Amino acid sequence: MSGCEFCGTAAGTLESDELYRDETVLAVLHRKPAAPGHILLFSLEHFPIMEQVPDPVIAHAFVAANKLSIALFETLNAQGSNVIIENGIPAGQTIPHFALHIIPRAEQDGLRLEWQPKKYSDDEMDIALAQIREQAEGINPGAFETEKKEVVLAGPEPAEEKPPQKKGRDYRLRQLRRIP
Repeated sequence: MSGCEFCGTAAGTLESDELYRDETVLAVLHRKPAAPGHILLFSLEHFPIMEQVPDPVIAHAFVAANKLSIALFETLNAQGSNVIIENGIPAGQTIPHFALHIIPRAEQDGLRLEWQPKKYSDDEMDIALAQIREQAEGINPGAFETEKKEVVLAGPEPAEEKPPQKKGRDYRLRQLRRIP
């Protein structure tokens, strides 16, 4: 779509720090990051909001986001990550193109993404529950079946033998040992 910043980046007409690209998605470093290593992952095809993105593209984007999040853990020693979708103007979306933000996190990093919970009446919550539940009944479980396709991040060819990891470097073990 002409005028879309993400489409221009995907087409190569706008400069970016490209991290990963395949036939479906592109990942770049965010130009205005919330933290060092903040990644923006978006579909190559133009879809203004998430509801317009075909299920296979959504599935592919989340697999790629998972792999990129792992890369943040392994390379930047992130202790966590936020995966955020700004879906629509009220949700903070400034560029009308489906995208995921993958933000590396560390304890005491000072980044505030919390919100203050509001108190709603039981009637308001019951109405919302009934309306959403009714709509959710129309979801076809078979719609979740997608072609399985492994996403592998581009990078240097792996060495024949991986050197032993230093103790404490495996982010999965660190997360299991972490006391909240």
